[in-house]
Amino acid sequence: MKKHFKICMVAVFLSLFALVSCENYIEGLEESDKVLSLTTFNAKITGDLPYKKERFLKMRDVFSENSSDILCIQDLYGNNILDEVRKMLKNDHGYNYALYAKTSNDDEDLESSGAQTIPAACTMNDVMPIAACVMQNCPDYDATCIVQNCWQSFLELPADCRNCMLGNGLEAISGGSYTEILEKCMQSTKIPAKTLEYEFDGNSGVLLASKLPMSNKQPVKLRSYGRLRTAVAANVEKAGIGKIQIICTGLSPLSDAEYNGFGESWEDEQMTQIGQILAIPVEDDVVQRVIMGDFDGNPALGDLHASNPAPVSVMEENGWYDPYFDLGYKETPECTVCQENPFVSDGTPESVPDHIFFEKRKGYNFSSRRIFYQNFIEFDYEKQTKKTYSVSDRYGITAVMSIE
Repeated sequence: MKKHFKICMVAVFLSLFALVSCENYIEGLEESDKVLSLTTFNAKITGDLPYKKERFLKMRDVFSENSSDILCIQDLYGNNILDEVRKMLKNDHGYNYALYAKTSNDDEDLESSGAQTIPAACTMNDVMPIAACVMQNCPDYDATCIVQNCWQSFLELPADCRNCMLGNGLEAISGGSYTEILEKCMQSTKIPAKTLEYEFDGNSGVLLASKLPMSNKQPVKLRSYGRLRTAVAANVEKAGIGKIQIICTGLSPLSDAEYNGFGESWEDEQMTQIGQILAIPVEDDVVQRVIMGDFDGNPALGDLHASNPAPVSVMEENGWYDPYFDLGYKETPECTVCQENPFVSDGTPESVPDHIFFEKRKGYNFSSRRIFYQNFIEFDYEKQTKKTYSVSDRYGITAVMSIE
């Protein structure tokens, strides 16, 4: 009886083991299959910062602390820099897949403008009442006379014409310059065709590296002035999550330099770039989208002051979520541009221009932290000097997304 019982129990145990094994086989998932990790970092390999060679060598070392699936690096400008970093990431850190835009000033599809004609602010019909009034009442173009006798005619002008005629104040109309202003406001302006020449021969500065295979790769050139900006998009897949679209980018920073691009200002260029990034096509079976990189600003939170918050605000208004800023209102996120960094000049406000945005929150858990914040000191004993530096003038950010 006991022997029969033991045989039955063994049979039951083996059946349960087979069932569990079968379930595990059907699921086919490890815990890591339900987790995606991502890191963004502006390396500033541009010549803007000193010790370029030393910083590149240190980058090899500090990247060893980064175990994320996805790595987005910005500001890799200059000949062969993208290729060198790509090779280093593949050989030393297991990023077997990468995407970046091969660009140069010789590319035929770089943005350029055709000749433009800006129409005159005033037409003959617009100014006829004023001209008749001035000729009849104020032949010497006296400003006081014009105000007293013809002011109503100015007020009745179309807005563009009125702004042109009165742009320098009524005093400019006196002294004989009235006819010059009239002539200027009735002239159209021709703007010649323009093709921008970008720094670093038009090389792109953004690299997306992945330990997961990539599909549906989409490099996008962004409207930019000075240095050519790009966004690169690709799909990756994890069995426990599904297909995820990753977009890596870096916006043009606001600058005190004169803006002579295709937009109206540096701010306008940033907004145009965000519009281009948000418009990147996405496949129907993508379950999550991530946009990561340098957004040149942050909102206020805790003791962190707002710094060019507009780009981040646009992302938030479109429903995108950055877990690095998901803190209590009294908490302050750690800066990535920090006074402790030897490359950050005194008086520079601490900020977080680096972001990892997720399109969807429901069904996922998120965490985020700062990374790559080491500083280095090197001594030259022969010259009795030392140099202090970091890998870049900012630190990086890592985010982890997992299925709830």
